[in-house]
Amino acid sequence: MKRALGFTLIALLLATGCITRSVKEPVFEQDLTQVLLRSQVKGGETLPKGFQQPLAISAARMAHILSRVDMRSGGSDTERTPAIPLESLYVIADGMSKAFGKASPDQEIVVMSIRRAKHWGVFDRRYLTSLVAFVRDDLIYIYLVRSEWEIPNTLKTDLPEPSIDEQAMPFRLVASEGMTLVGPQAVAVVWRDPIFKRPTRTRILPSGKVVRREVLMEAPEDAPTPPISTDVIPANLAPETLRKLADLEDQKARGEVTQTQYNVLRESILRADPSAAE
Repeated sequence: MKRALGFTLIALLLATGCITRSVKEPVFEQDLTQVLLRSQVKGGETLPKGFQQPLAISAARMAHILSRVDMRSGGSDTERTPAIPLESLYVIADGMSKAFGKASPDQEIVVMSIRRAKHWGVFDRRYLTSLVAFVRDDLIYIYLVRSEWEIPNTLKTDLPEPSIDEQAMPFRLVASEGMTLVGPQAVAVVWRDPIFKRPTRTRILPSGKVVRREVLMEAPEDAPTPPISTDVIPANLAPETLRKLADLEDQKARGEVTQTQYNVLRESILRADPSAAE
């Protein structure tokens, strides 16, 4: 009786539009990797998100971005490892590229990727990597919720979907050039940055195997990039650079970008100026 009353109450709440529900649209599935678009609906209407989508980004550039997101499972002295498993990197990037091209301003990209591993010669271990992504103010936001999370053998279906307010595992992301941390497990990526044109962290062998260049904290490429002053505009900037800076200042004045977004975008604009290479 109580169960029947519970179902009746839920039905009434749905009918009156009091419950917010998720609507999911699968867009990609390959090699145990699924990518879908997710929106929220209440009272029969989709809740607005204001994302800057759809977005045309190649699978290669997406892979270069993902390959530069690292993580640490402990303190600052623990090993720096890839946040996205190499076996799944290019498949996930392909799916995200397709999803960004189809996403509306009200849909977030959800990635759920399973890696199977052998134990005693049998594929009986499964590991889940999941994330949420969207575009806002010309930045790609990536919220990594699970990385190589071992799926309990008792859990065959209904795997946990990621959400941006969830912290399911005790790791911290490490941001590289072209991105900045917006939380312990989230980065904002200047996806147009020239560094993402080429594979600086991974390469594919003739056999098809993906290998990763060793990342050493003392290596010049991995040292923190000295910040460009946000108070003084460098001299001899190109007219196009000055125009972009003025547009960004207007966006900030209108409240269209946060201080974090402003800092990331401003530094990216300044570093792209021809005088920065001199």
